[in-house]
Amino acid sequence: MRDGDLSVIRKIAAHDLMQVYVRLALLMAVVWFSVQTFAPFLALMLWSVILAISLFPLNQWLSAHLHLSEGTAAIVFIVIAALIVGGPMIALGVSLADHARDWMTILNEQSFQIPEAKPEVADWPVIGPALFDLWARAHEDLMSAAQMIRPQLISGGRMVLGAAANTLLVLLLFFVALLVAGFMMAHAARGTVLTRQLLGTLASHERGDEIQALIVATVRSVSNGVVGVAFLQALALGLGFLALDVPAAGVLALLVLFLGVLQLPSSLVVLPAIAWVWLSGDGGNLGNTVGTAYLLLAGLGDGLLKPYLLGKGVDTPVPVVLIGALGGMAAEGLVGLFVGAVMLSVGYRLLMSWVEQSVAEHEALEKSGAAPDP
Repeated sequence: MRDGDLSVIRKIAAHDLMQVYVRLALLMAVVWFSVQTFAPFLALMLWSVILAISLFPLNQWLSAHLHLSEGTAAIVFIVIAALIVGGPMIALGVSLADHARDWMTILNEQSFQIPEAKPEVADWPVIGPALFDLWARAHEDLMSAAQMIRPQLISGGRMVLGAAANTLLVLLLFFVALLVAGFMMAHAARGTVLTRQLLGTLASHERGDEIQALIVATVRSVSNGVVGVAFLQALALGLGFLALDVPAAGVLALLVLFLGVLQLPSSLVVLPAIAWVWLSGDGGNLGNTVGTAYLLLAGLGDGLLKPYLLGKGVDTPVPVVLIGALGGMAAEGLVGLFVGAVMLSVGYRLLMSWVEQSVAEHEALEKSGAAPDP
């Protein structure tokens, strides 16, 4: 080959390589700009997708029984969900904000008080005298102790106030996510086709269908069996706390939600609330009995719903859900509590599916290699 031909080849290769570099740089710039633009909406969109996947079977049921199209059924479903869930959520959110504001007012005015022990408590059998003595000591000692740690209490109150504001923002985001989920459910057929095409492009088309089925099953299992049950239980108990005039009903409902997602028993909140209902003595024996029965039933509801809903999906280890919830909450706040648990579970199931497929292919190759030739 002559030197002139080699020089021409080098120029062409350099030109083509420069074209590749330029195109790659432009592609990376577009990807970076797209990610930066979409990043603030990522948690909201993931939440919307999770809600759409989880609620779509109910939308299909509504469409079949009312003889409506999926789009019309989605509109009806979102309106019904907003009316049924929206009112209690707003009431609990307002309660949370009111108690946070009252807490700050009490601390700033130095009017923090422990109520005096009621004399009738001392007449209770067995535990009455000891409980009355403990209550009286708390009334006398905690007042002075509270004044000593007042700066720390004020700092904690500001944190609670910030948490209340964040909770109200999450309530607003929930309704926005619900609206977006309704739009997704109305176009579910088209979305399913696009998802299959995308997964089929990244993997084989047969494998893409399997991945899609696995993702849907995992999302519905975790979102309905863990997050959904925790949400409904917190909503039911929160309404009970409001009806029984339990202090800080919104805070307690939020705590029940955390415990439910973290797979901890709601009795940690329910039993002290029941004790307060009886100690306050404001509702009478009949009212206290009915309220106690309601709180106990609502507190035990997760034990009935969770095995049924989790059994319909795929098995996800509790530590995966726990780490996802805690990590998501640390990264995105209360929204991340829901999204993190579901997304990490999906990632775990995809990883395990890939490992199982790899092991199966390796074992198949070993068997075919060990088989004698005919």
